[in-house]
Amino acid sequence: MNGDVHPVVVLRIDREARRHTGHPRHLHPALDLKYVQARLESALKVPVPLFDGWLADFSVAAFVAQVLALRPRVAVIRAVTWCLDESVQVAAALRAAGIVTIAVGQQVQHVARTGFAGWDDAYDLAVAGEPEEAAPRLVLRVLAGADVAALRDESRQRIASGAIALVAAPDVLPWPQVARDELTAYAFPFPVRGRPVSRWAYVLTAWGCPRPCRHCTAIVRKSVGRDLRVRTVDAVVDEVLALKDAGAQAIAFEDDSLLVHRARFLQLADALVRRGVGLPWMANARPDELDADRVAAASESGAVLLKVGVDSGSARLIERLGKTADGAGWITATESAFERLDRAGIGSVALFMVGMPDETEEDAEDTLALARRIRPDYLQMQIYRPYPDVPLWGELPRQVRTHGADYHYLTPASSCSRIPPAALAALQRRFYRTFYLRPGFVARHLARHWRHYLSSAGLARAPGALAYLLRGA
Repeated sequence: MNGDVHPVVVLRIDREARRHTGHPRHLHPALDLKYVQARLESALKVPVPLFDGWLADFSVAAFVAQVLALRPRVAVIRAVTWCLDESVQVAAALRAAGIVTIAVGQQVQHVARTGFAGWDDAYDLAVAGEPEEAAPRLVLRVLAGADVAALRDESRQRIASGAIALVAAPDVLPWPQVARDELTAYAFPFPVRGRPVSRWAYVLTAWGCPRPCRHCTAIVRKSVGRDLRVRTVDAVVDEVLALKDAGAQAIAFEDDSLLVHRARFLQLADALVRRGVGLPWMANARPDELDADRVAAASESGAVLLKVGVDSGSARLIERLGKTADGAGWITATESAFERLDRAGIGSVALFMVGMPDETEEDAEDTLALARRIRPDYLQMQIYRPYPDVPLWGELPRQVRTHGADYHYLTPASSCSRIPPAALAALQRRFYRTFYLRPGFVARHLARHWRHYLSSAGLARAPGALAYLLRGA
């Protein structure tokens, strides 16, 4: 490779991972970049380093120095709205050193909608959408000597036309390779039901989500397409078994919703049992997917935690967001779903938001009341930020759109709801305090998870989590 130590490096930039709020956060691996890495290593037969800005205090200078020391020809860089400044700084420094820079991730959709200062001087090329197949193809064209200026024109035309790269052949993608230290670096930070788990591996079984939600951003999704593109069930279980052999103690299925395709999920659950996988697992789900058959299959196949996207306890807001046309039915389905999960012995995280378009304080109180009724194992309450890649963004007044570093766990500078920004932060704190500091929750949590707090890691996290819940009290 013309004397290069490493022809390609892959970077994930995120300055908020360590400093966002001070409470424990679930750090996920960038599976899209892991797939890019695996495809390039398969094609080039050389290592492709991946530097993840989530795993340490982020520094532009440190990232640039790491990359320059390897003398690559190409850098693939993933970032999102709230760290565009850092993304541009890193890419500009690398491009000035003669490295071809390729942008991937939600940052590309952001810039396509609104632009960003310095972008054109920082990035040679960009891939909008899912980069797992498209980014390696682009890198290989660059390394084969394709004219970068011509590729740049092609890239710009595709983005200007609204073209989105989508994974077309999931079963052809090489499996991401996982080092043993990554299994603990990306561990779920809270106790799950059953034996304590410290080594987590991550698996995608499908790309795409057919749900028509109008508020959902690629920042939190694992894919961007609407059409569901699935891996064969046997291929998924083969990968899970390989990860088990590599030391994984549990699996996090990273699909936007593992249970969205009912028949396929039941096939997967059956295969996990039939092939004797024997690993606990977690996944994302919606309340209206948690019928009796799917919950029973999940329990039998090893589910210990489902992260359930409830979003709001206001039927009016649920309909406004496009979650369903029947908001009242959504609330009923939520109550039934969490009752089924608890009876089946499956833990739950109820995912809520506050500050959504047109939301009132009365709507927020409905959400808190629903959270109390369903009694999940954990509550997550994000302050909603309207990022540029969501359909709702174009309907909002310019002054409340999210353009830069505004992050959904920080006190917001603006609000697209009827609740003032400062009141949103106070509501978020009150939601956490009134949920987590209730005597009933504390007693139930310790009864289920006391073994977790006997470990040094569990004890180390507890004071920070408690301090966050009590801040501003």
